[in-house]
Amino acid sequence: MKIDKNIGIDFDNTIVTYDDVFYKYAFELRLISRKVEKNKKAIRDAIRGLPGGNDKWTELQGMVYGAYMEEAGLVQGVGSFLEACKKNHFKVFIISHKTIYPAIGPRINLQKTAKKWLENRDFLSKFDLADSDIIFKETLQGKLDQIAQKKCAYFIDDLIEVLGHPDFPKDVKKILYGQQENKGFPADIIHFKYWDEIEKYFFE
Repeated sequence: MKIDKNIGIDFDNTIVTYDDVFYKYAFELRLISRKVEKNKKAIRDAIRGLPGGNDKWTELQGMVYGAYMEEAGLVQGVGSFLEACKKNHFKVFIISHKTIYPAIGPRINLQKTAKKWLENRDFLSKFDLADSDIIFKETLQGKLDQIAQKKCAYFIDDLIEVLGHPDFPKDVKKILYGQQENKGFPADIIHFKYWDEIEKYFFE
């Protein structure tokens, strides 16, 4: 299947995975036990169940997305997909909702640390991306506006709340990535659990 269209991709938990980092520092801070699954959602739910858990989780997020960002990993299969996009002359945009500073904790510029993470892995040169193709917006509405402005034909995100948002651009095809159970999604959302499935969808 050949599609000469722009593809937009979310950043957090779609391109980059934080599971190991959240687990490492949540355990070090004694916010979770070893029994908690090494999964961001499981860690979040466990911490939110603690007294003052919402603030503890918010502070941990700021640490992971800021000071410990460099320890985050690339989601398996993303590199192969981006190489296929480059080879087939597809235009890729990374468009993410990311605040500049954490709500709680040290005042570290989260957008800069995310861009630094991409630079340190040679994303721009390796996958033929321009600096202007990497877009972080402070609000969800800003993210949705950019998806429309960049004329994305497809957008790949791990959050159904984004793809199903009332203001999500109507003419953009929605691809949900992640380990959610494949049931109960609106008919206009295509779900894949793994990046190699997404690559096959576009290039086979």
